[in-house]
Amino acid sequence: MPEPAPVSVSVVALEDAKVRPSRDFVARTAASARADIAARVEAEIKEIHFQEGSQVEAGQLLVSLEDTNATADLSQAKAELEASRAEVESASKNLKRGEDVSGKGYLSEADLDKLRDRFNAARGRLKAAEAAVEKAANNLGYTEIRAPFEGWIGKSNFDVGAVVSPTSGAITELLVTDPIYVEFQVNEADYVSFRRAGRDAAKDFVSHLSLYLALPDGERYAQAGALDFADVRTDSSTGTVAMRAVFPNSAAVLLPGLYVTLHVEGQAGEAQILVPQMAVQETIEGKFVLIVDSNQKVAQRFIKTGPRRGAMVVAQSGLEVDEQVVVEGLQKIRPGVTVNPVQKHIDPDTGALADAGEVK
Repeated sequence: MPEPAPVSVSVVALEDAKVRPSRDFVARTAASARADIAARVEAEIKEIHFQEGSQVEAGQLLVSLEDTNATADLSQAKAELEASRAEVESASKNLKRGEDVSGKGYLSEADLDKLRDRFNAARGRLKAAEAAVEKAANNLGYTEIRAPFEGWIGKSNFDVGAVVSPTSGAITELLVTDPIYVEFQVNEADYVSFRRAGRDAAKDFVSHLSLYLALPDGERYAQAGALDFADVRTDSSTGTVAMRAVFPNSAAVLLPGLYVTLHVEGQAGEAQILVPQMAVQETIEGKFVLIVDSNQKVAQRFIKTGPRRGAMVVAQSGLEVDEQVVVEGLQKIRPGVTVNPVQKHIDPDTGALADAGEVK
């Protein structure tokens, strides 16, 4: 009885590539600027001009408060200002007359002092009245609440008709999300080693880093970022230093508060063997792959893996360049059997397989 034909399996020839050192951090996005939109005077909300969740321009009118009381206060303050001006003018004339007749001996020095005191008191009341007008004008201006900068407006915490005041809390919040911050923590020992190199060396090191994000859905964020801030103290409870990166976000893909993975990668690297992630299996003894030798026999090879690179993973030990690793048909074979290897090419980013002859 003839022996069955060897099982066909897909194999990929291992190659080496320059792998840059990298670290992954659990991080969280945050707005690059934030402002609470709150009332500065006590008044009823007359109209809300923004749409929740929309983008607003700097200076745009957001909320109108009832201005009846503020308008009346301003009118009263202006009237008191006019009265104070008239009082100062009258006191000034009386003082001048007193000074004229005092020199001729018709007015005592004590009466002249009283005229000076009345003039100074009137001038003081005038300054107070001017300040009252300025305060009343400001309060009237505060009945129109405008956006301090361009950004995205949140939900409204109050409705039309609600009475708000400086102690009521925020009516809404305004966020800047382009650029957006990505905040993460670095172990204090790593940070000390980084700083020990010196300030100039640290700047040079930071300028040679590449920063990327993996989003909650597993996709890589299209744009790269840069380190932006390192705290000046450590957190005594966690033994870490707060760090911050900044990323462009013109398409508003990133929202504040997202948990993301920050991938920090250096520019200098060394050649290391990359093995397809789909080929790696694991038992209680460790991770391994199945390879096909020159006699077309399957062998098990335990390996030590490093960081992932797209669809590939760094093989730190256990494999050599040009060895044939099985990527398809793993469930049909075992170590020691003879197989028919079919050469494939793998896209290192997506993991898609193609016949080796189709790749140019």
